[in-house]
Amino acid sequence: MSELPEISTFDSSIRFLIPVVDGEPTKATPLQGFSVSLCHNARLIRAASFLPSSIYDLTEDGLRTFAPRRICGVNPINWIPMSPRAIRAAPLPAYLPFNVLLVGAMHAAADFRTWAQSCAIAPLIVADKEGDLALSDLTINALQAYCLCACDRLPRSVAPDHVRDAREALQGWSPPPSRRLKYKIRGHATVVPNLMALSAFGFADMVDGPFDDISNGIDPYVEQIVATTKSIYAEREKSDAGGASDAYRSFPDLNLFAPAMFSHVATMAPPADMVGPEKQRFLTVRNALVRQTGYGYTAKTPHQAEALFGASLEEIKAGRAKPSPHPLSRLRQLELALATEAIAALSASDLSATIRLPNAVNTTSGAVRQFAAHYRSDGDGSKKRLRAFQQLQAALASAFPARFLPLVKSSKDGVRIVADAHMEWLDVDGLPLCLRKNVSRIPVTPGNLFIDQLAPLPLVRLIPESFRRILVISALKREDPIRPMFEIAFDAFGEHWHETLQVDFVEVSNADELVSALNEFEGPLVIFDGHGSHPKDGVGVLHLKDQEIDVWQLRDRVPQPPPIVILSACDTHAADRNHATVANGFLALGCRSVLSSVFPLDARAAAAFAARLVFRISDFIPAAVETFGRALTWTEIVSGMLRMQVLTDFLRLLQHREIIDEATYVAVHQKGNFSINGGSSCPFEDVLDLLEEDGRRRELLKTCLDTAIANSSALAYLNLGRPETILLDTMERMARDDDDISESVA
Repeated sequence: MSELPEISTFDSSIRFLIPVVDGEPTKATPLQGFSVSLCHNARLIRAASFLPSSIYDLTEDGLRTFAPRRICGVNPINWIPMSPRAIRAAPLPAYLPFNVLLVGAMHAAADFRTWAQSCAIAPLIVADKEGDLALSDLTINALQAYCLCACDRLPRSVAPDHVRDAREALQGWSPPPSRRLKYKIRGHATVVPNLMALSAFGFADMVDGPFDDISNGIDPYVEQIVATTKSIYAEREKSDAGGASDAYRSFPDLNLFAPAMFSHVATMAPPADMVGPEKQRFLTVRNALVRQTGYGYTAKTPHQAEALFGASLEEIKAGRAKPSPHPLSRLRQLELALATEAIAALSASDLSATIRLPNAVNTTSGAVRQFAAHYRSDGDGSKKRLRAFQQLQAALASAFPARFLPLVKSSKDGVRIVADAHMEWLDVDGLPLCLRKNVSRIPVTPGNLFIDQLAPLPLVRLIPESFRRILVISALKREDPIRPMFEIAFDAFGEHWHETLQVDFVEVSNADELVSALNEFEGPLVIFDGHGSHPKDGVGVLHLKDQEIDVWQLRDRVPQPPPIVILSACDTHAADRNHATVANGFLALGCRSVLSSVFPLDARAAAAFAARLVFRISDFIPAAVETFGRALTWTEIVSGMLRMQVLTDFLRLLQHREIIDEATYVAVHQKGNFSINGGSSCPFEDVLDLLEEDGRRRELLKTCLDTAIANSSALAYLNLGRPETILLDTMERMARDDDDISESVA
């Protein structure tokens, strides 16, 4: 073995590596696009979720601060799916000493032995055959023993006091105190994420047998989800932030989770060699999967029951036959099991509640298509668009169990939508969810991208100086009538930021130039100014002057993409198209947050929005950090910008209809922006109150607000990815925080 590299310190996290063979799209499952091998090894994710993520988790101080650290996203469960080739590509360095390789049934421990021996500190190989440990033997005590051995192998270049502290921490491990809920839960996938989060809080023995109340619709499922969500909220409320929230913002406290399938599954043909009754059974099962509305499959006819379960319900109930699900059903069960374990690991990682939504939310796609058609139509269709939006909201409300709404309203730290359904537009007390709460979205198709987004991500910490240079990539032809829009908007706002940041414009006309522009830029924010399109049943593309490009094809060509990408182009995550979107392509490149469009964008409005967002970065972040005394997340920045856009559209509509004059517009706009940026929980109600006090009728104002929202460009934007992992801070505040910590330690 070569000489161990010199290091001054080491990473105290405990990482769980999971070999995944088939990450390529062509080898993924056909319904949602997951790695087949990971589907078969979903249990390995749960194994990692029950174990400490750091050697300090089970120390006295670690147990005291465990919940705050998880809530702030600084101590996630470190489960890392990797291809065997990637795992074996390089030995693990000494500064990553604590590694557990979880080998599933589709792999062999022997295939990793040579690599393990080449590592500075060999990982613990856990496998049911020929591993250092069997999975059933991977206990806290076994992990503790391994980590202590890893400490013995740390190189001499590590300061002795660091090694001593690590040993003392490991030797001081004690199990967290176990608690009991005041109620019991029947085990079911719909509550697994919440049970994992509650387990991380220290609760045990929560399940009293399997869930068997399947004949009373969705209510019994909803009851369990509501109860466990309330318990997580209560535990988060009791958790002492211990100073962590001063430096780190709490991650979203609520996930709205709706597994989905590819849109083309509805028309997926049976295999060519499938004929007769076998072919009919395939089609029956396919249709049952697509049309499912609740949490389970229901058979309305004997034929459906036999197709789904391999026997009639009477035979199964009488014990004359055992259920034999159709291969398509079994495949979907594997996908759903993996999706459940992944979202459960996320819930346990940041102690968030997860509301598993019924499949009915995915059936609202027809209403989305109708609204999209109105949004795409030419001319002034404000009233028609409002009616279409209200119909869409009615469809969402019908699919969204009413008992979940109070939980959404109670969210304090933001909502993370983990779905393809457009829950951003759900009506919450008269406003779309995306305006009522700070909201982001993780798409669930394709499945492998979904897994990438749920895996642990290190925090990205930025300061205003990080944005000294912002890149605008222009892909418009010189004769394009919308080309001047960006330059006009940025010139108008530029006087506000010319002393603090510089905006560089770079022209690109092909994929190579785009790749070069991305690779040469070292800043955190890139804005794309150009055209985008997404043909039905095709792939979303960007138009680089005369060339169309599929961003997915740029993978491996952009090794360090910018964490934040703003796509000022049409249909970059189109509401009525498939999963192969431009925005998903940028997430696949490794971008942390992508602000995308679900509809065509008005060029003038999009340019003004982008310029206002840059102004917000230069002006708002330092002031807000100072005012709130804490870091901000990128989710907050974007959510505030969307509210400000709607406020502008609302007040302009009132002015256009001569309900207010210019002076009132300016005064109310100022106060409304202050309410939005000051952290008011109901800024639009604040604005309505101001206008009503000034003599305007509330009913008329609310109608105008609804109209403005339905027609606002703000509805066209989606904040995709993991923007909560991007923290915006100032050097001054961080220095004060370090001083406070030093004083408290002294």
